[in-house]
Amino acid sequence: MPLAQVLHVEDSIHRISRRVPEMRVMESLICRVITILGRDISARLDEALQPAGLAELEFRTLLTIFSRDGTATPSDLSASLAQSPANLTRITDVLVERGLITRTVSDQDRRRTLLGITPVGEKLLRDLLPRMAEHTTALFRGFSADDKNRLVSDLKRLLCALDALDLSQERVHLAAS
Repeated sequence: MPLAQVLHVEDSIHRISRRVPEMRVMESLICRVITILGRDISARLDEALQPAGLAELEFRTLLTIFSRDGTATPSDLSASLAQSPANLTRITDVLVERGLITRTVSDQDRRRTLLGITPVGEKLLRDLLPRMAEHTTALFRGFSADDKNRLVSDLKRLLCALDALDLSQERVHLAAS
């Protein structure tokens, strides 16, 4: 299904470029493919996690806490998950309510909150991770190690280019048009 959607998007981009020759066809197509890919991977992960009663972002939150030896601060999570503090509070509230993580005050600094994975949360992760690995392995089955390394490198280059964009200048340019 995603490939069929990309073919429609590609056709639309080509039709637009005939009407607006300045349209950057390949760059626009790459951006749309990345958007579709991210959306569909997240949706499939949500679907795979549904029997465990987890959403994709809840799973990634648990995984991030687990990756930090079972303890993290909300700011650690915010940076790792690219989520707002308000959204993280909502997510961690759900995980605390389900008994998958705990929320405590730091002994060293009472202003600091610590989130810890519970034994139940860790067991759930250990049960889910092999199944998630199967999905990921299947997704990249047709890629060599070199393909995957090149893809990661190219995507990081794209992220660097995105970071370097001065969006305030873009807004000024668009407003002047």
